[in-house]
Amino acid sequence: MHHNLLLFIILGLGLLPLTANARSQDTQLPLHIEADTAEFDDKTGISIYRGKVRITQGSMLLTGDVVTLISPNKQIDKITAEGQPATFHQLTDKNDEIDAEAQYMEYNTKTNKILLKRKAKLMQGSNSFTSERIEYNLVTKIVDAGDPKGGDRVRMVIVPSTIDQ
Repeated sequence: MHHNLLLFIILGLGLLPLTANARSQDTQLPLHIEADTAEFDDKTGISIYRGKVRITQGSMLLTGDVVTLISPNKQIDKITAEGQPATFHQLTDKNDEIDAEAQYMEYNTKTNKILLKRKAKLMQGSNSFTSERIEYNLVTKIVDAGDPKGGDRVRMVIVPSTIDQ
């Protein structure tokens, strides 16, 4: 059942502008972090930021109550964010907006995947996905949403005027 839903979502994405990549030069720009408190562990490369955390890098904006950066070799491998909700915003190279929100987010820089859990929502323009779990691959442009065990419903809103002709 889950595979049929995944296939539908993959095929449906061919119709949506949600397939645009994030702005390519953002990863080359400085990372700016604001928080009420910060903890750093140089040995593990883990830094934890708490309280109205705001991280920007180019057009990317990530907010949360607790954000953890895992960078064992001075390179960021993973970022997790928790909040009520944690939010993500970024522009694509075509200036389209990608927005996401969830109570838990995880961005893996090695796999280029964003995982959204608990009250998850992924939006571009008027089109949106909502579910308890959404995974979006920024490179392959594939969305995998829903619970593999079938306990979750995926809801999509597709506005006809945005379907590519």
